Amino acid sequence: MANVTILGAGAMGSALTTPLRKNGHNVNLWGTHLDTKIIDQLKKDGTHIKHKCKLEDGINYFYNEELEEAMKDADLVIMGITSDGLASVFKKAIPYLKEGMVVGSVAKGFEYDLKDKDKVIILPDILEELLPENLVGKIPFVFVGGPCKAVEVVWECPNSVDYASKDIEAAKYMRSLLVTDKYNVGISSDVIGLEICAAMKNAYSIGLGMAEGFKELDGKLNNNCKAALFTFAVAEMGVLTKAMGGSYSSVIGQPGVGDLEITCEAGRNRILGEVCGGGMPGTKAIKKMRDEDITVEGYNAIKFAWELIPQLEEKGVLDRSKLPFLQALYEILFEDKNAYDTIVKVMNKCTGFDYE
Repeated sequence: MANVTILGAGAMGSALTTPLRKNGHNVNLWGTHLDTKIIDQLKKDGTHIKHKCKLEDGINYFYNEELEEAMKDADLVIMGITSDGLASVFKKAIPYLKEGMVVGSVAKGFEYDLKDKDKVIILPDILEELLPENLVGKIPFVFVGGPCKAVEVVWECPNSVDYASKDIEAAKYMRSLLVTDKYNVGISSDVIGLEICAAMKNAYSIGLGMAEGFKELDGKLNNNCKAALFTFAVAEMGVLTKAMGGSYSSVIGQPGVGDLEITCEAGRNRILGEVCGGGMPGTKAIKKMRDEDITVEGYNAIKFAWELIPQLEEKGVLDRSKLPFLQALYEILFEDKNAYDTIVKVMNKCTGFDYE
């Protein structure tokens, strides 16, 4: 039996309490300042207000100001935080990290290098940069990718994800604590590939959502368009992954194709795409969602990926002409190009396009 602390009581952080408790581990679930109402309700009757159902019995719940107590004696710490809050929460947790702990993370995306604000890097690099010198090489990180709707983990529906780490034994250890007959876990050393796919599936899901939104223009379904865009998205995820030094096996596996499929079926990224596809300009659409306090991780992923391109071109590992779908998404969301007209041009260009 292990002691596991999950930082972040949102959808995914809370969901992972299910396999952990099913396996008999001690679980502490800590909420950020944004999770106060969630923790209030969990302490009251065990119901999670986002999942609209009760979590497993025996979970210990902690408020934002109780971080030290929540992390005491932890063997595994899981960062159940969204990409935009990962660094700030990890900084708070650092004083309570100890040699031998394993740190897992479900966050997906890019961020600016802490040492060079003009440089874009993946989130695993941020965590490694933040780790103090006395813990470098002594705290292994494990990153989660793959198709995994949080509420389905709570419901114990069958699913499959990958855990990637530079330290394979750490990934195996984390898997040993969480794996069940319903929550299946593959092991990978391809941290780069997993993270690129995990971030970019959010970005491309916005584009696939645009095809869904086109029916608002003329009442017609655009399933053919959506299916074609799906293949273009996978191809471009492969281009970026290769340029960054990742493996194509992640692209065609759970972190890439698997996660892209489930993300484009529903969620915030798809909603933004639908709104743009229905005719609303990109800048107005994202403002509308932000005004409703809705975070769209794919929006930031598009921005970061577009800024990453010059870095990769300078290294001679990428030709931006191989990313026409990504360019179209940037133009729609940040330059207010018409979504329908721009996507039609993507279809014209990418059909039969050589991505090699």
